[in-house]
Parts: sequence; structure tokens; C-alpha cells
Amino acid sequence: MMFYVRRQLLTAGCVMLLLSASGCATSDLFSAFDLFSSKSVEAPAGSDQELMSRAEEAFALKKYDEGRKQLQRLINQFPESELIPAARLNIGRTYFDEKRYDEARTEYQRFIELFPQHEQLDEAQYYTGLSYFRQMEKVDRDQTMTNKAVKEFRSLISEFRNSQFVPDAQAKLAECLRQLVQRELYIGKFYFNREAYGAAIPRFELMLKEYAGSEYDDQALYYLGESLWELEQKAPAKAAFQRLIAEFPDSDMASLAAKRIGVAFVQGPRRRKPSAGFLSAVTTSMSEAMSELKDAIWDSSIWQPATP
Repeated sequence: MMFYVRRQLLTAGCVMLLLSASGCATSDLFSAFDLFSSKSVEAPAGSDQELMSRAEEAFALKKYDEGRKQLQRLINQFPESELIPAARLNIGRTYFDEKRYDEARTEYQRFIELFPQHEQLDEAQYYTGLSYFRQMEKVDRDQTMTNKAVKEFRSLISEFRNSQFVPDAQAKLAECLRQLVQRELYIGKFYFNREAYGAAIPRFELMLKEYAGSEYDDQALYYLGESLWELEQKAPAKAAFQRLIAEFPDSDMASLAAKRIGVAFVQGPRRRKPSAGFLSAVTTSMSEAMSELKDAIWDSSIWQPATP
């Protein structure tokens, strides 16, 4: 019994001695354990950062479905992560790159709803408009997508004036508006050619009101005037023709309008590009002149050796 007690006391004393003699080492050991533990918490397997990295690697290999699965896991498992906005933008962009414009637009619109103050809101707005733009139909088809693209591009231009996407949005907007005015002209002429003048007139009036300043104003005025003339509305028809002559004297339509209302009109000569033959003659003449000038310079006395 006494042997057992002595052994216990000896063991306890050794433990206390070791603890007192190596207190710093013990502290360092525990610190090391804490360091390894903290590292494992910072980057655990399946963290939001790791899921983002996996998605980016998949996208680089054009494995879009796999990449989107990783981002969706990130969104579901880490709803408070600061990577959520980037994840949603990336999902939308990959759909756009695959030309899956409806799905891309859904993601971008969701981004706009969830993050209305985000610094990349202009990007979501731009690609929303661009997704509509890429789905525009031809002039003789429905223009719903064109009108929606116009709305999105205008919102971007007015709300994000300093955005890097504004210049391209302005160019795309101009293209959309050109197509819309072409659509109205197409329909107006369709009715006009079938002598449905009452249906044609609103189309030409709309062109002049909604798309004023377009390159088709002269045609709109001419066909409007002709339609009104055919319906015996001579006064408004004459006003349309007179405006055409005054504002577009170089248009082919101006002489037709003048003839219709009996106005003497002499169309001025148009500015035309010089013909190829004319340019060739000028080039040859200049070449010959330069050659003669060179010979004259070399023959000049200033190039002759001085006489002793």
C-alpha cells in the first residue's frame, strides 16, 4: 500500500516539475496548435473562396455547367458571403457567352434587384440591354426585343453617365432606333403601296414625331404628303411637301414634292466624290510636275561645281 502511495506522489511531483520548468515551451506548443487550427478555419475544404476558384477554373475550360454548379453551391451554402454578387454576375455572364440570353437576363435582373447599390450595377444593366439587343428581329418582324433594348440602354446612359459601358450603349441605342424607324417606314410604305392611305398616314407621322432627325425624314414627309393628297387633304399635304423642299433640298424626294404642288424647283448639284478617272488624271499630272521640278533643281547652277 505504501509503495502505491509513494509511486503516486512521485508521479505527481514529476508532472509539476516538468510543468514549472517548461512553462514557456508548453505555451508555445499550445500556440502552435492554435495556429494550425486557425489556418484550417480560414480555408476549409469547400469554403466560399474554394468554390469560387473551382468555378473560375471550370469556366476557363469552358465547362460552364460545372462552373455554375460550384457558384450555386456557394450561393446556397454561404448566403452571407461577400462573393455572392460576383457569383451571380459570373453566372449571368456565362449564360450570355453561351448565347442563352433569356437565362442571362434573368440572372442580371436578379442581381439588380438584390444589389441595387452595387458598384457593378452598370454592368448588369448593360448586359441586360445587350441580351435584348442580341435577340432583335429583322425589320419586317416583331420589334419587342428592340424596344426593350432601347429602354435598358437609355436607363444605363441616364443613370450611369460615367460608366465604361455608356459609349457602346449609345452606339447600340442608335442602331436600335434606326431599326425602329425603318420598321415604321416599312409598314407605312406597305399600306401606301396598297392605297390604304388612312393606315399609312399614322406611320409616317410617328416617324416624324418619335424619331425626328432620322435619315428617313425626307421619305416620311414625301409619303405623308402623297397619302394626304390622295385623300384630298390638300392643305396638310402641301405643308408636308413645302417642309420637305425647305429642309431637304438635296433629297430625291424634293423635286417630286415640288412637281406635285406646282412649284418651280431647281435642284442644286450634289456634292459627288471625284471619279476614279479624275483622280488618276490628277495623280499623273502631279507626278509629271514633280518630275519636271526635280530636273529643274538638279540643272540649277547651285548644284554645279564651282569654277576656280
